[in-house]
Amino acid sequence: MATAITRSDLVALSTYRQGRDEYLQKMIQYKKSRRLKLGQDISLLFENRQTVLFQIQELAHSEDLTDPKELDEYIDIYSGMLPGDDELSATLFIERDNQEELSKLLANLKGIEQHLFLQVGDEKLKAVFEEEHDDREFTTSVHYLKFPLTGTAKAYLTNGSYEHETVRVILDHPNLQVTTPLDADHVASLAKDLA
Repeated sequence: MATAITRSDLVALSTYRQGRDEYLQKMIQYKKSRRLKLGQDISLLFENRQTVLFQIQELAHSEDLTDPKELDEYIDIYSGMLPGDDELSATLFIERDNQEELSKLLANLKGIEQHLFLQVGDEKLKAVFEEEHDDREFTTSVHYLKFPLTGTAKAYLTNGSYEHETVRVILDHPNLQVTTPLDADHVASLAKDLA
């Protein structure tokens, strides 16, 4: 399980702002082995302590947050994205520049929460979404989710045999079917999280 994030993990806002450009470049590089494109408009970012801490730090920067109580509230909210011992955590993004086209896409992908899987070897593991949107005619553009791992899947990801085996994300929505393999860099990054 990822170590909990506390306020002491955050860099003071003035210090963060001084080094932000360099930190952003490092995070862009770091996320390359954690982001998976599932097509033109959809991507999946595998989250861990480092990516979640970055999001909190960026939120503090953009919202000009310095109040300890407010920071603790956001830390509490975002900490739900940290993966547990036997799971992978991810954020699913559905993005399109044109707002009208995005609205149509989100309506077409209603129910996506029932159609996302991680295949590890012969096992097909269903994503568990933080929220399901059955009560409306569209889905949202950002989803937080977890992939619960069996012992076999976890061992498969951490034992280094992935170079010769199958690890992929499968989206089998009636309006969009995509299968995207994880490359060796993706799996190596996830294996570090699970070690």
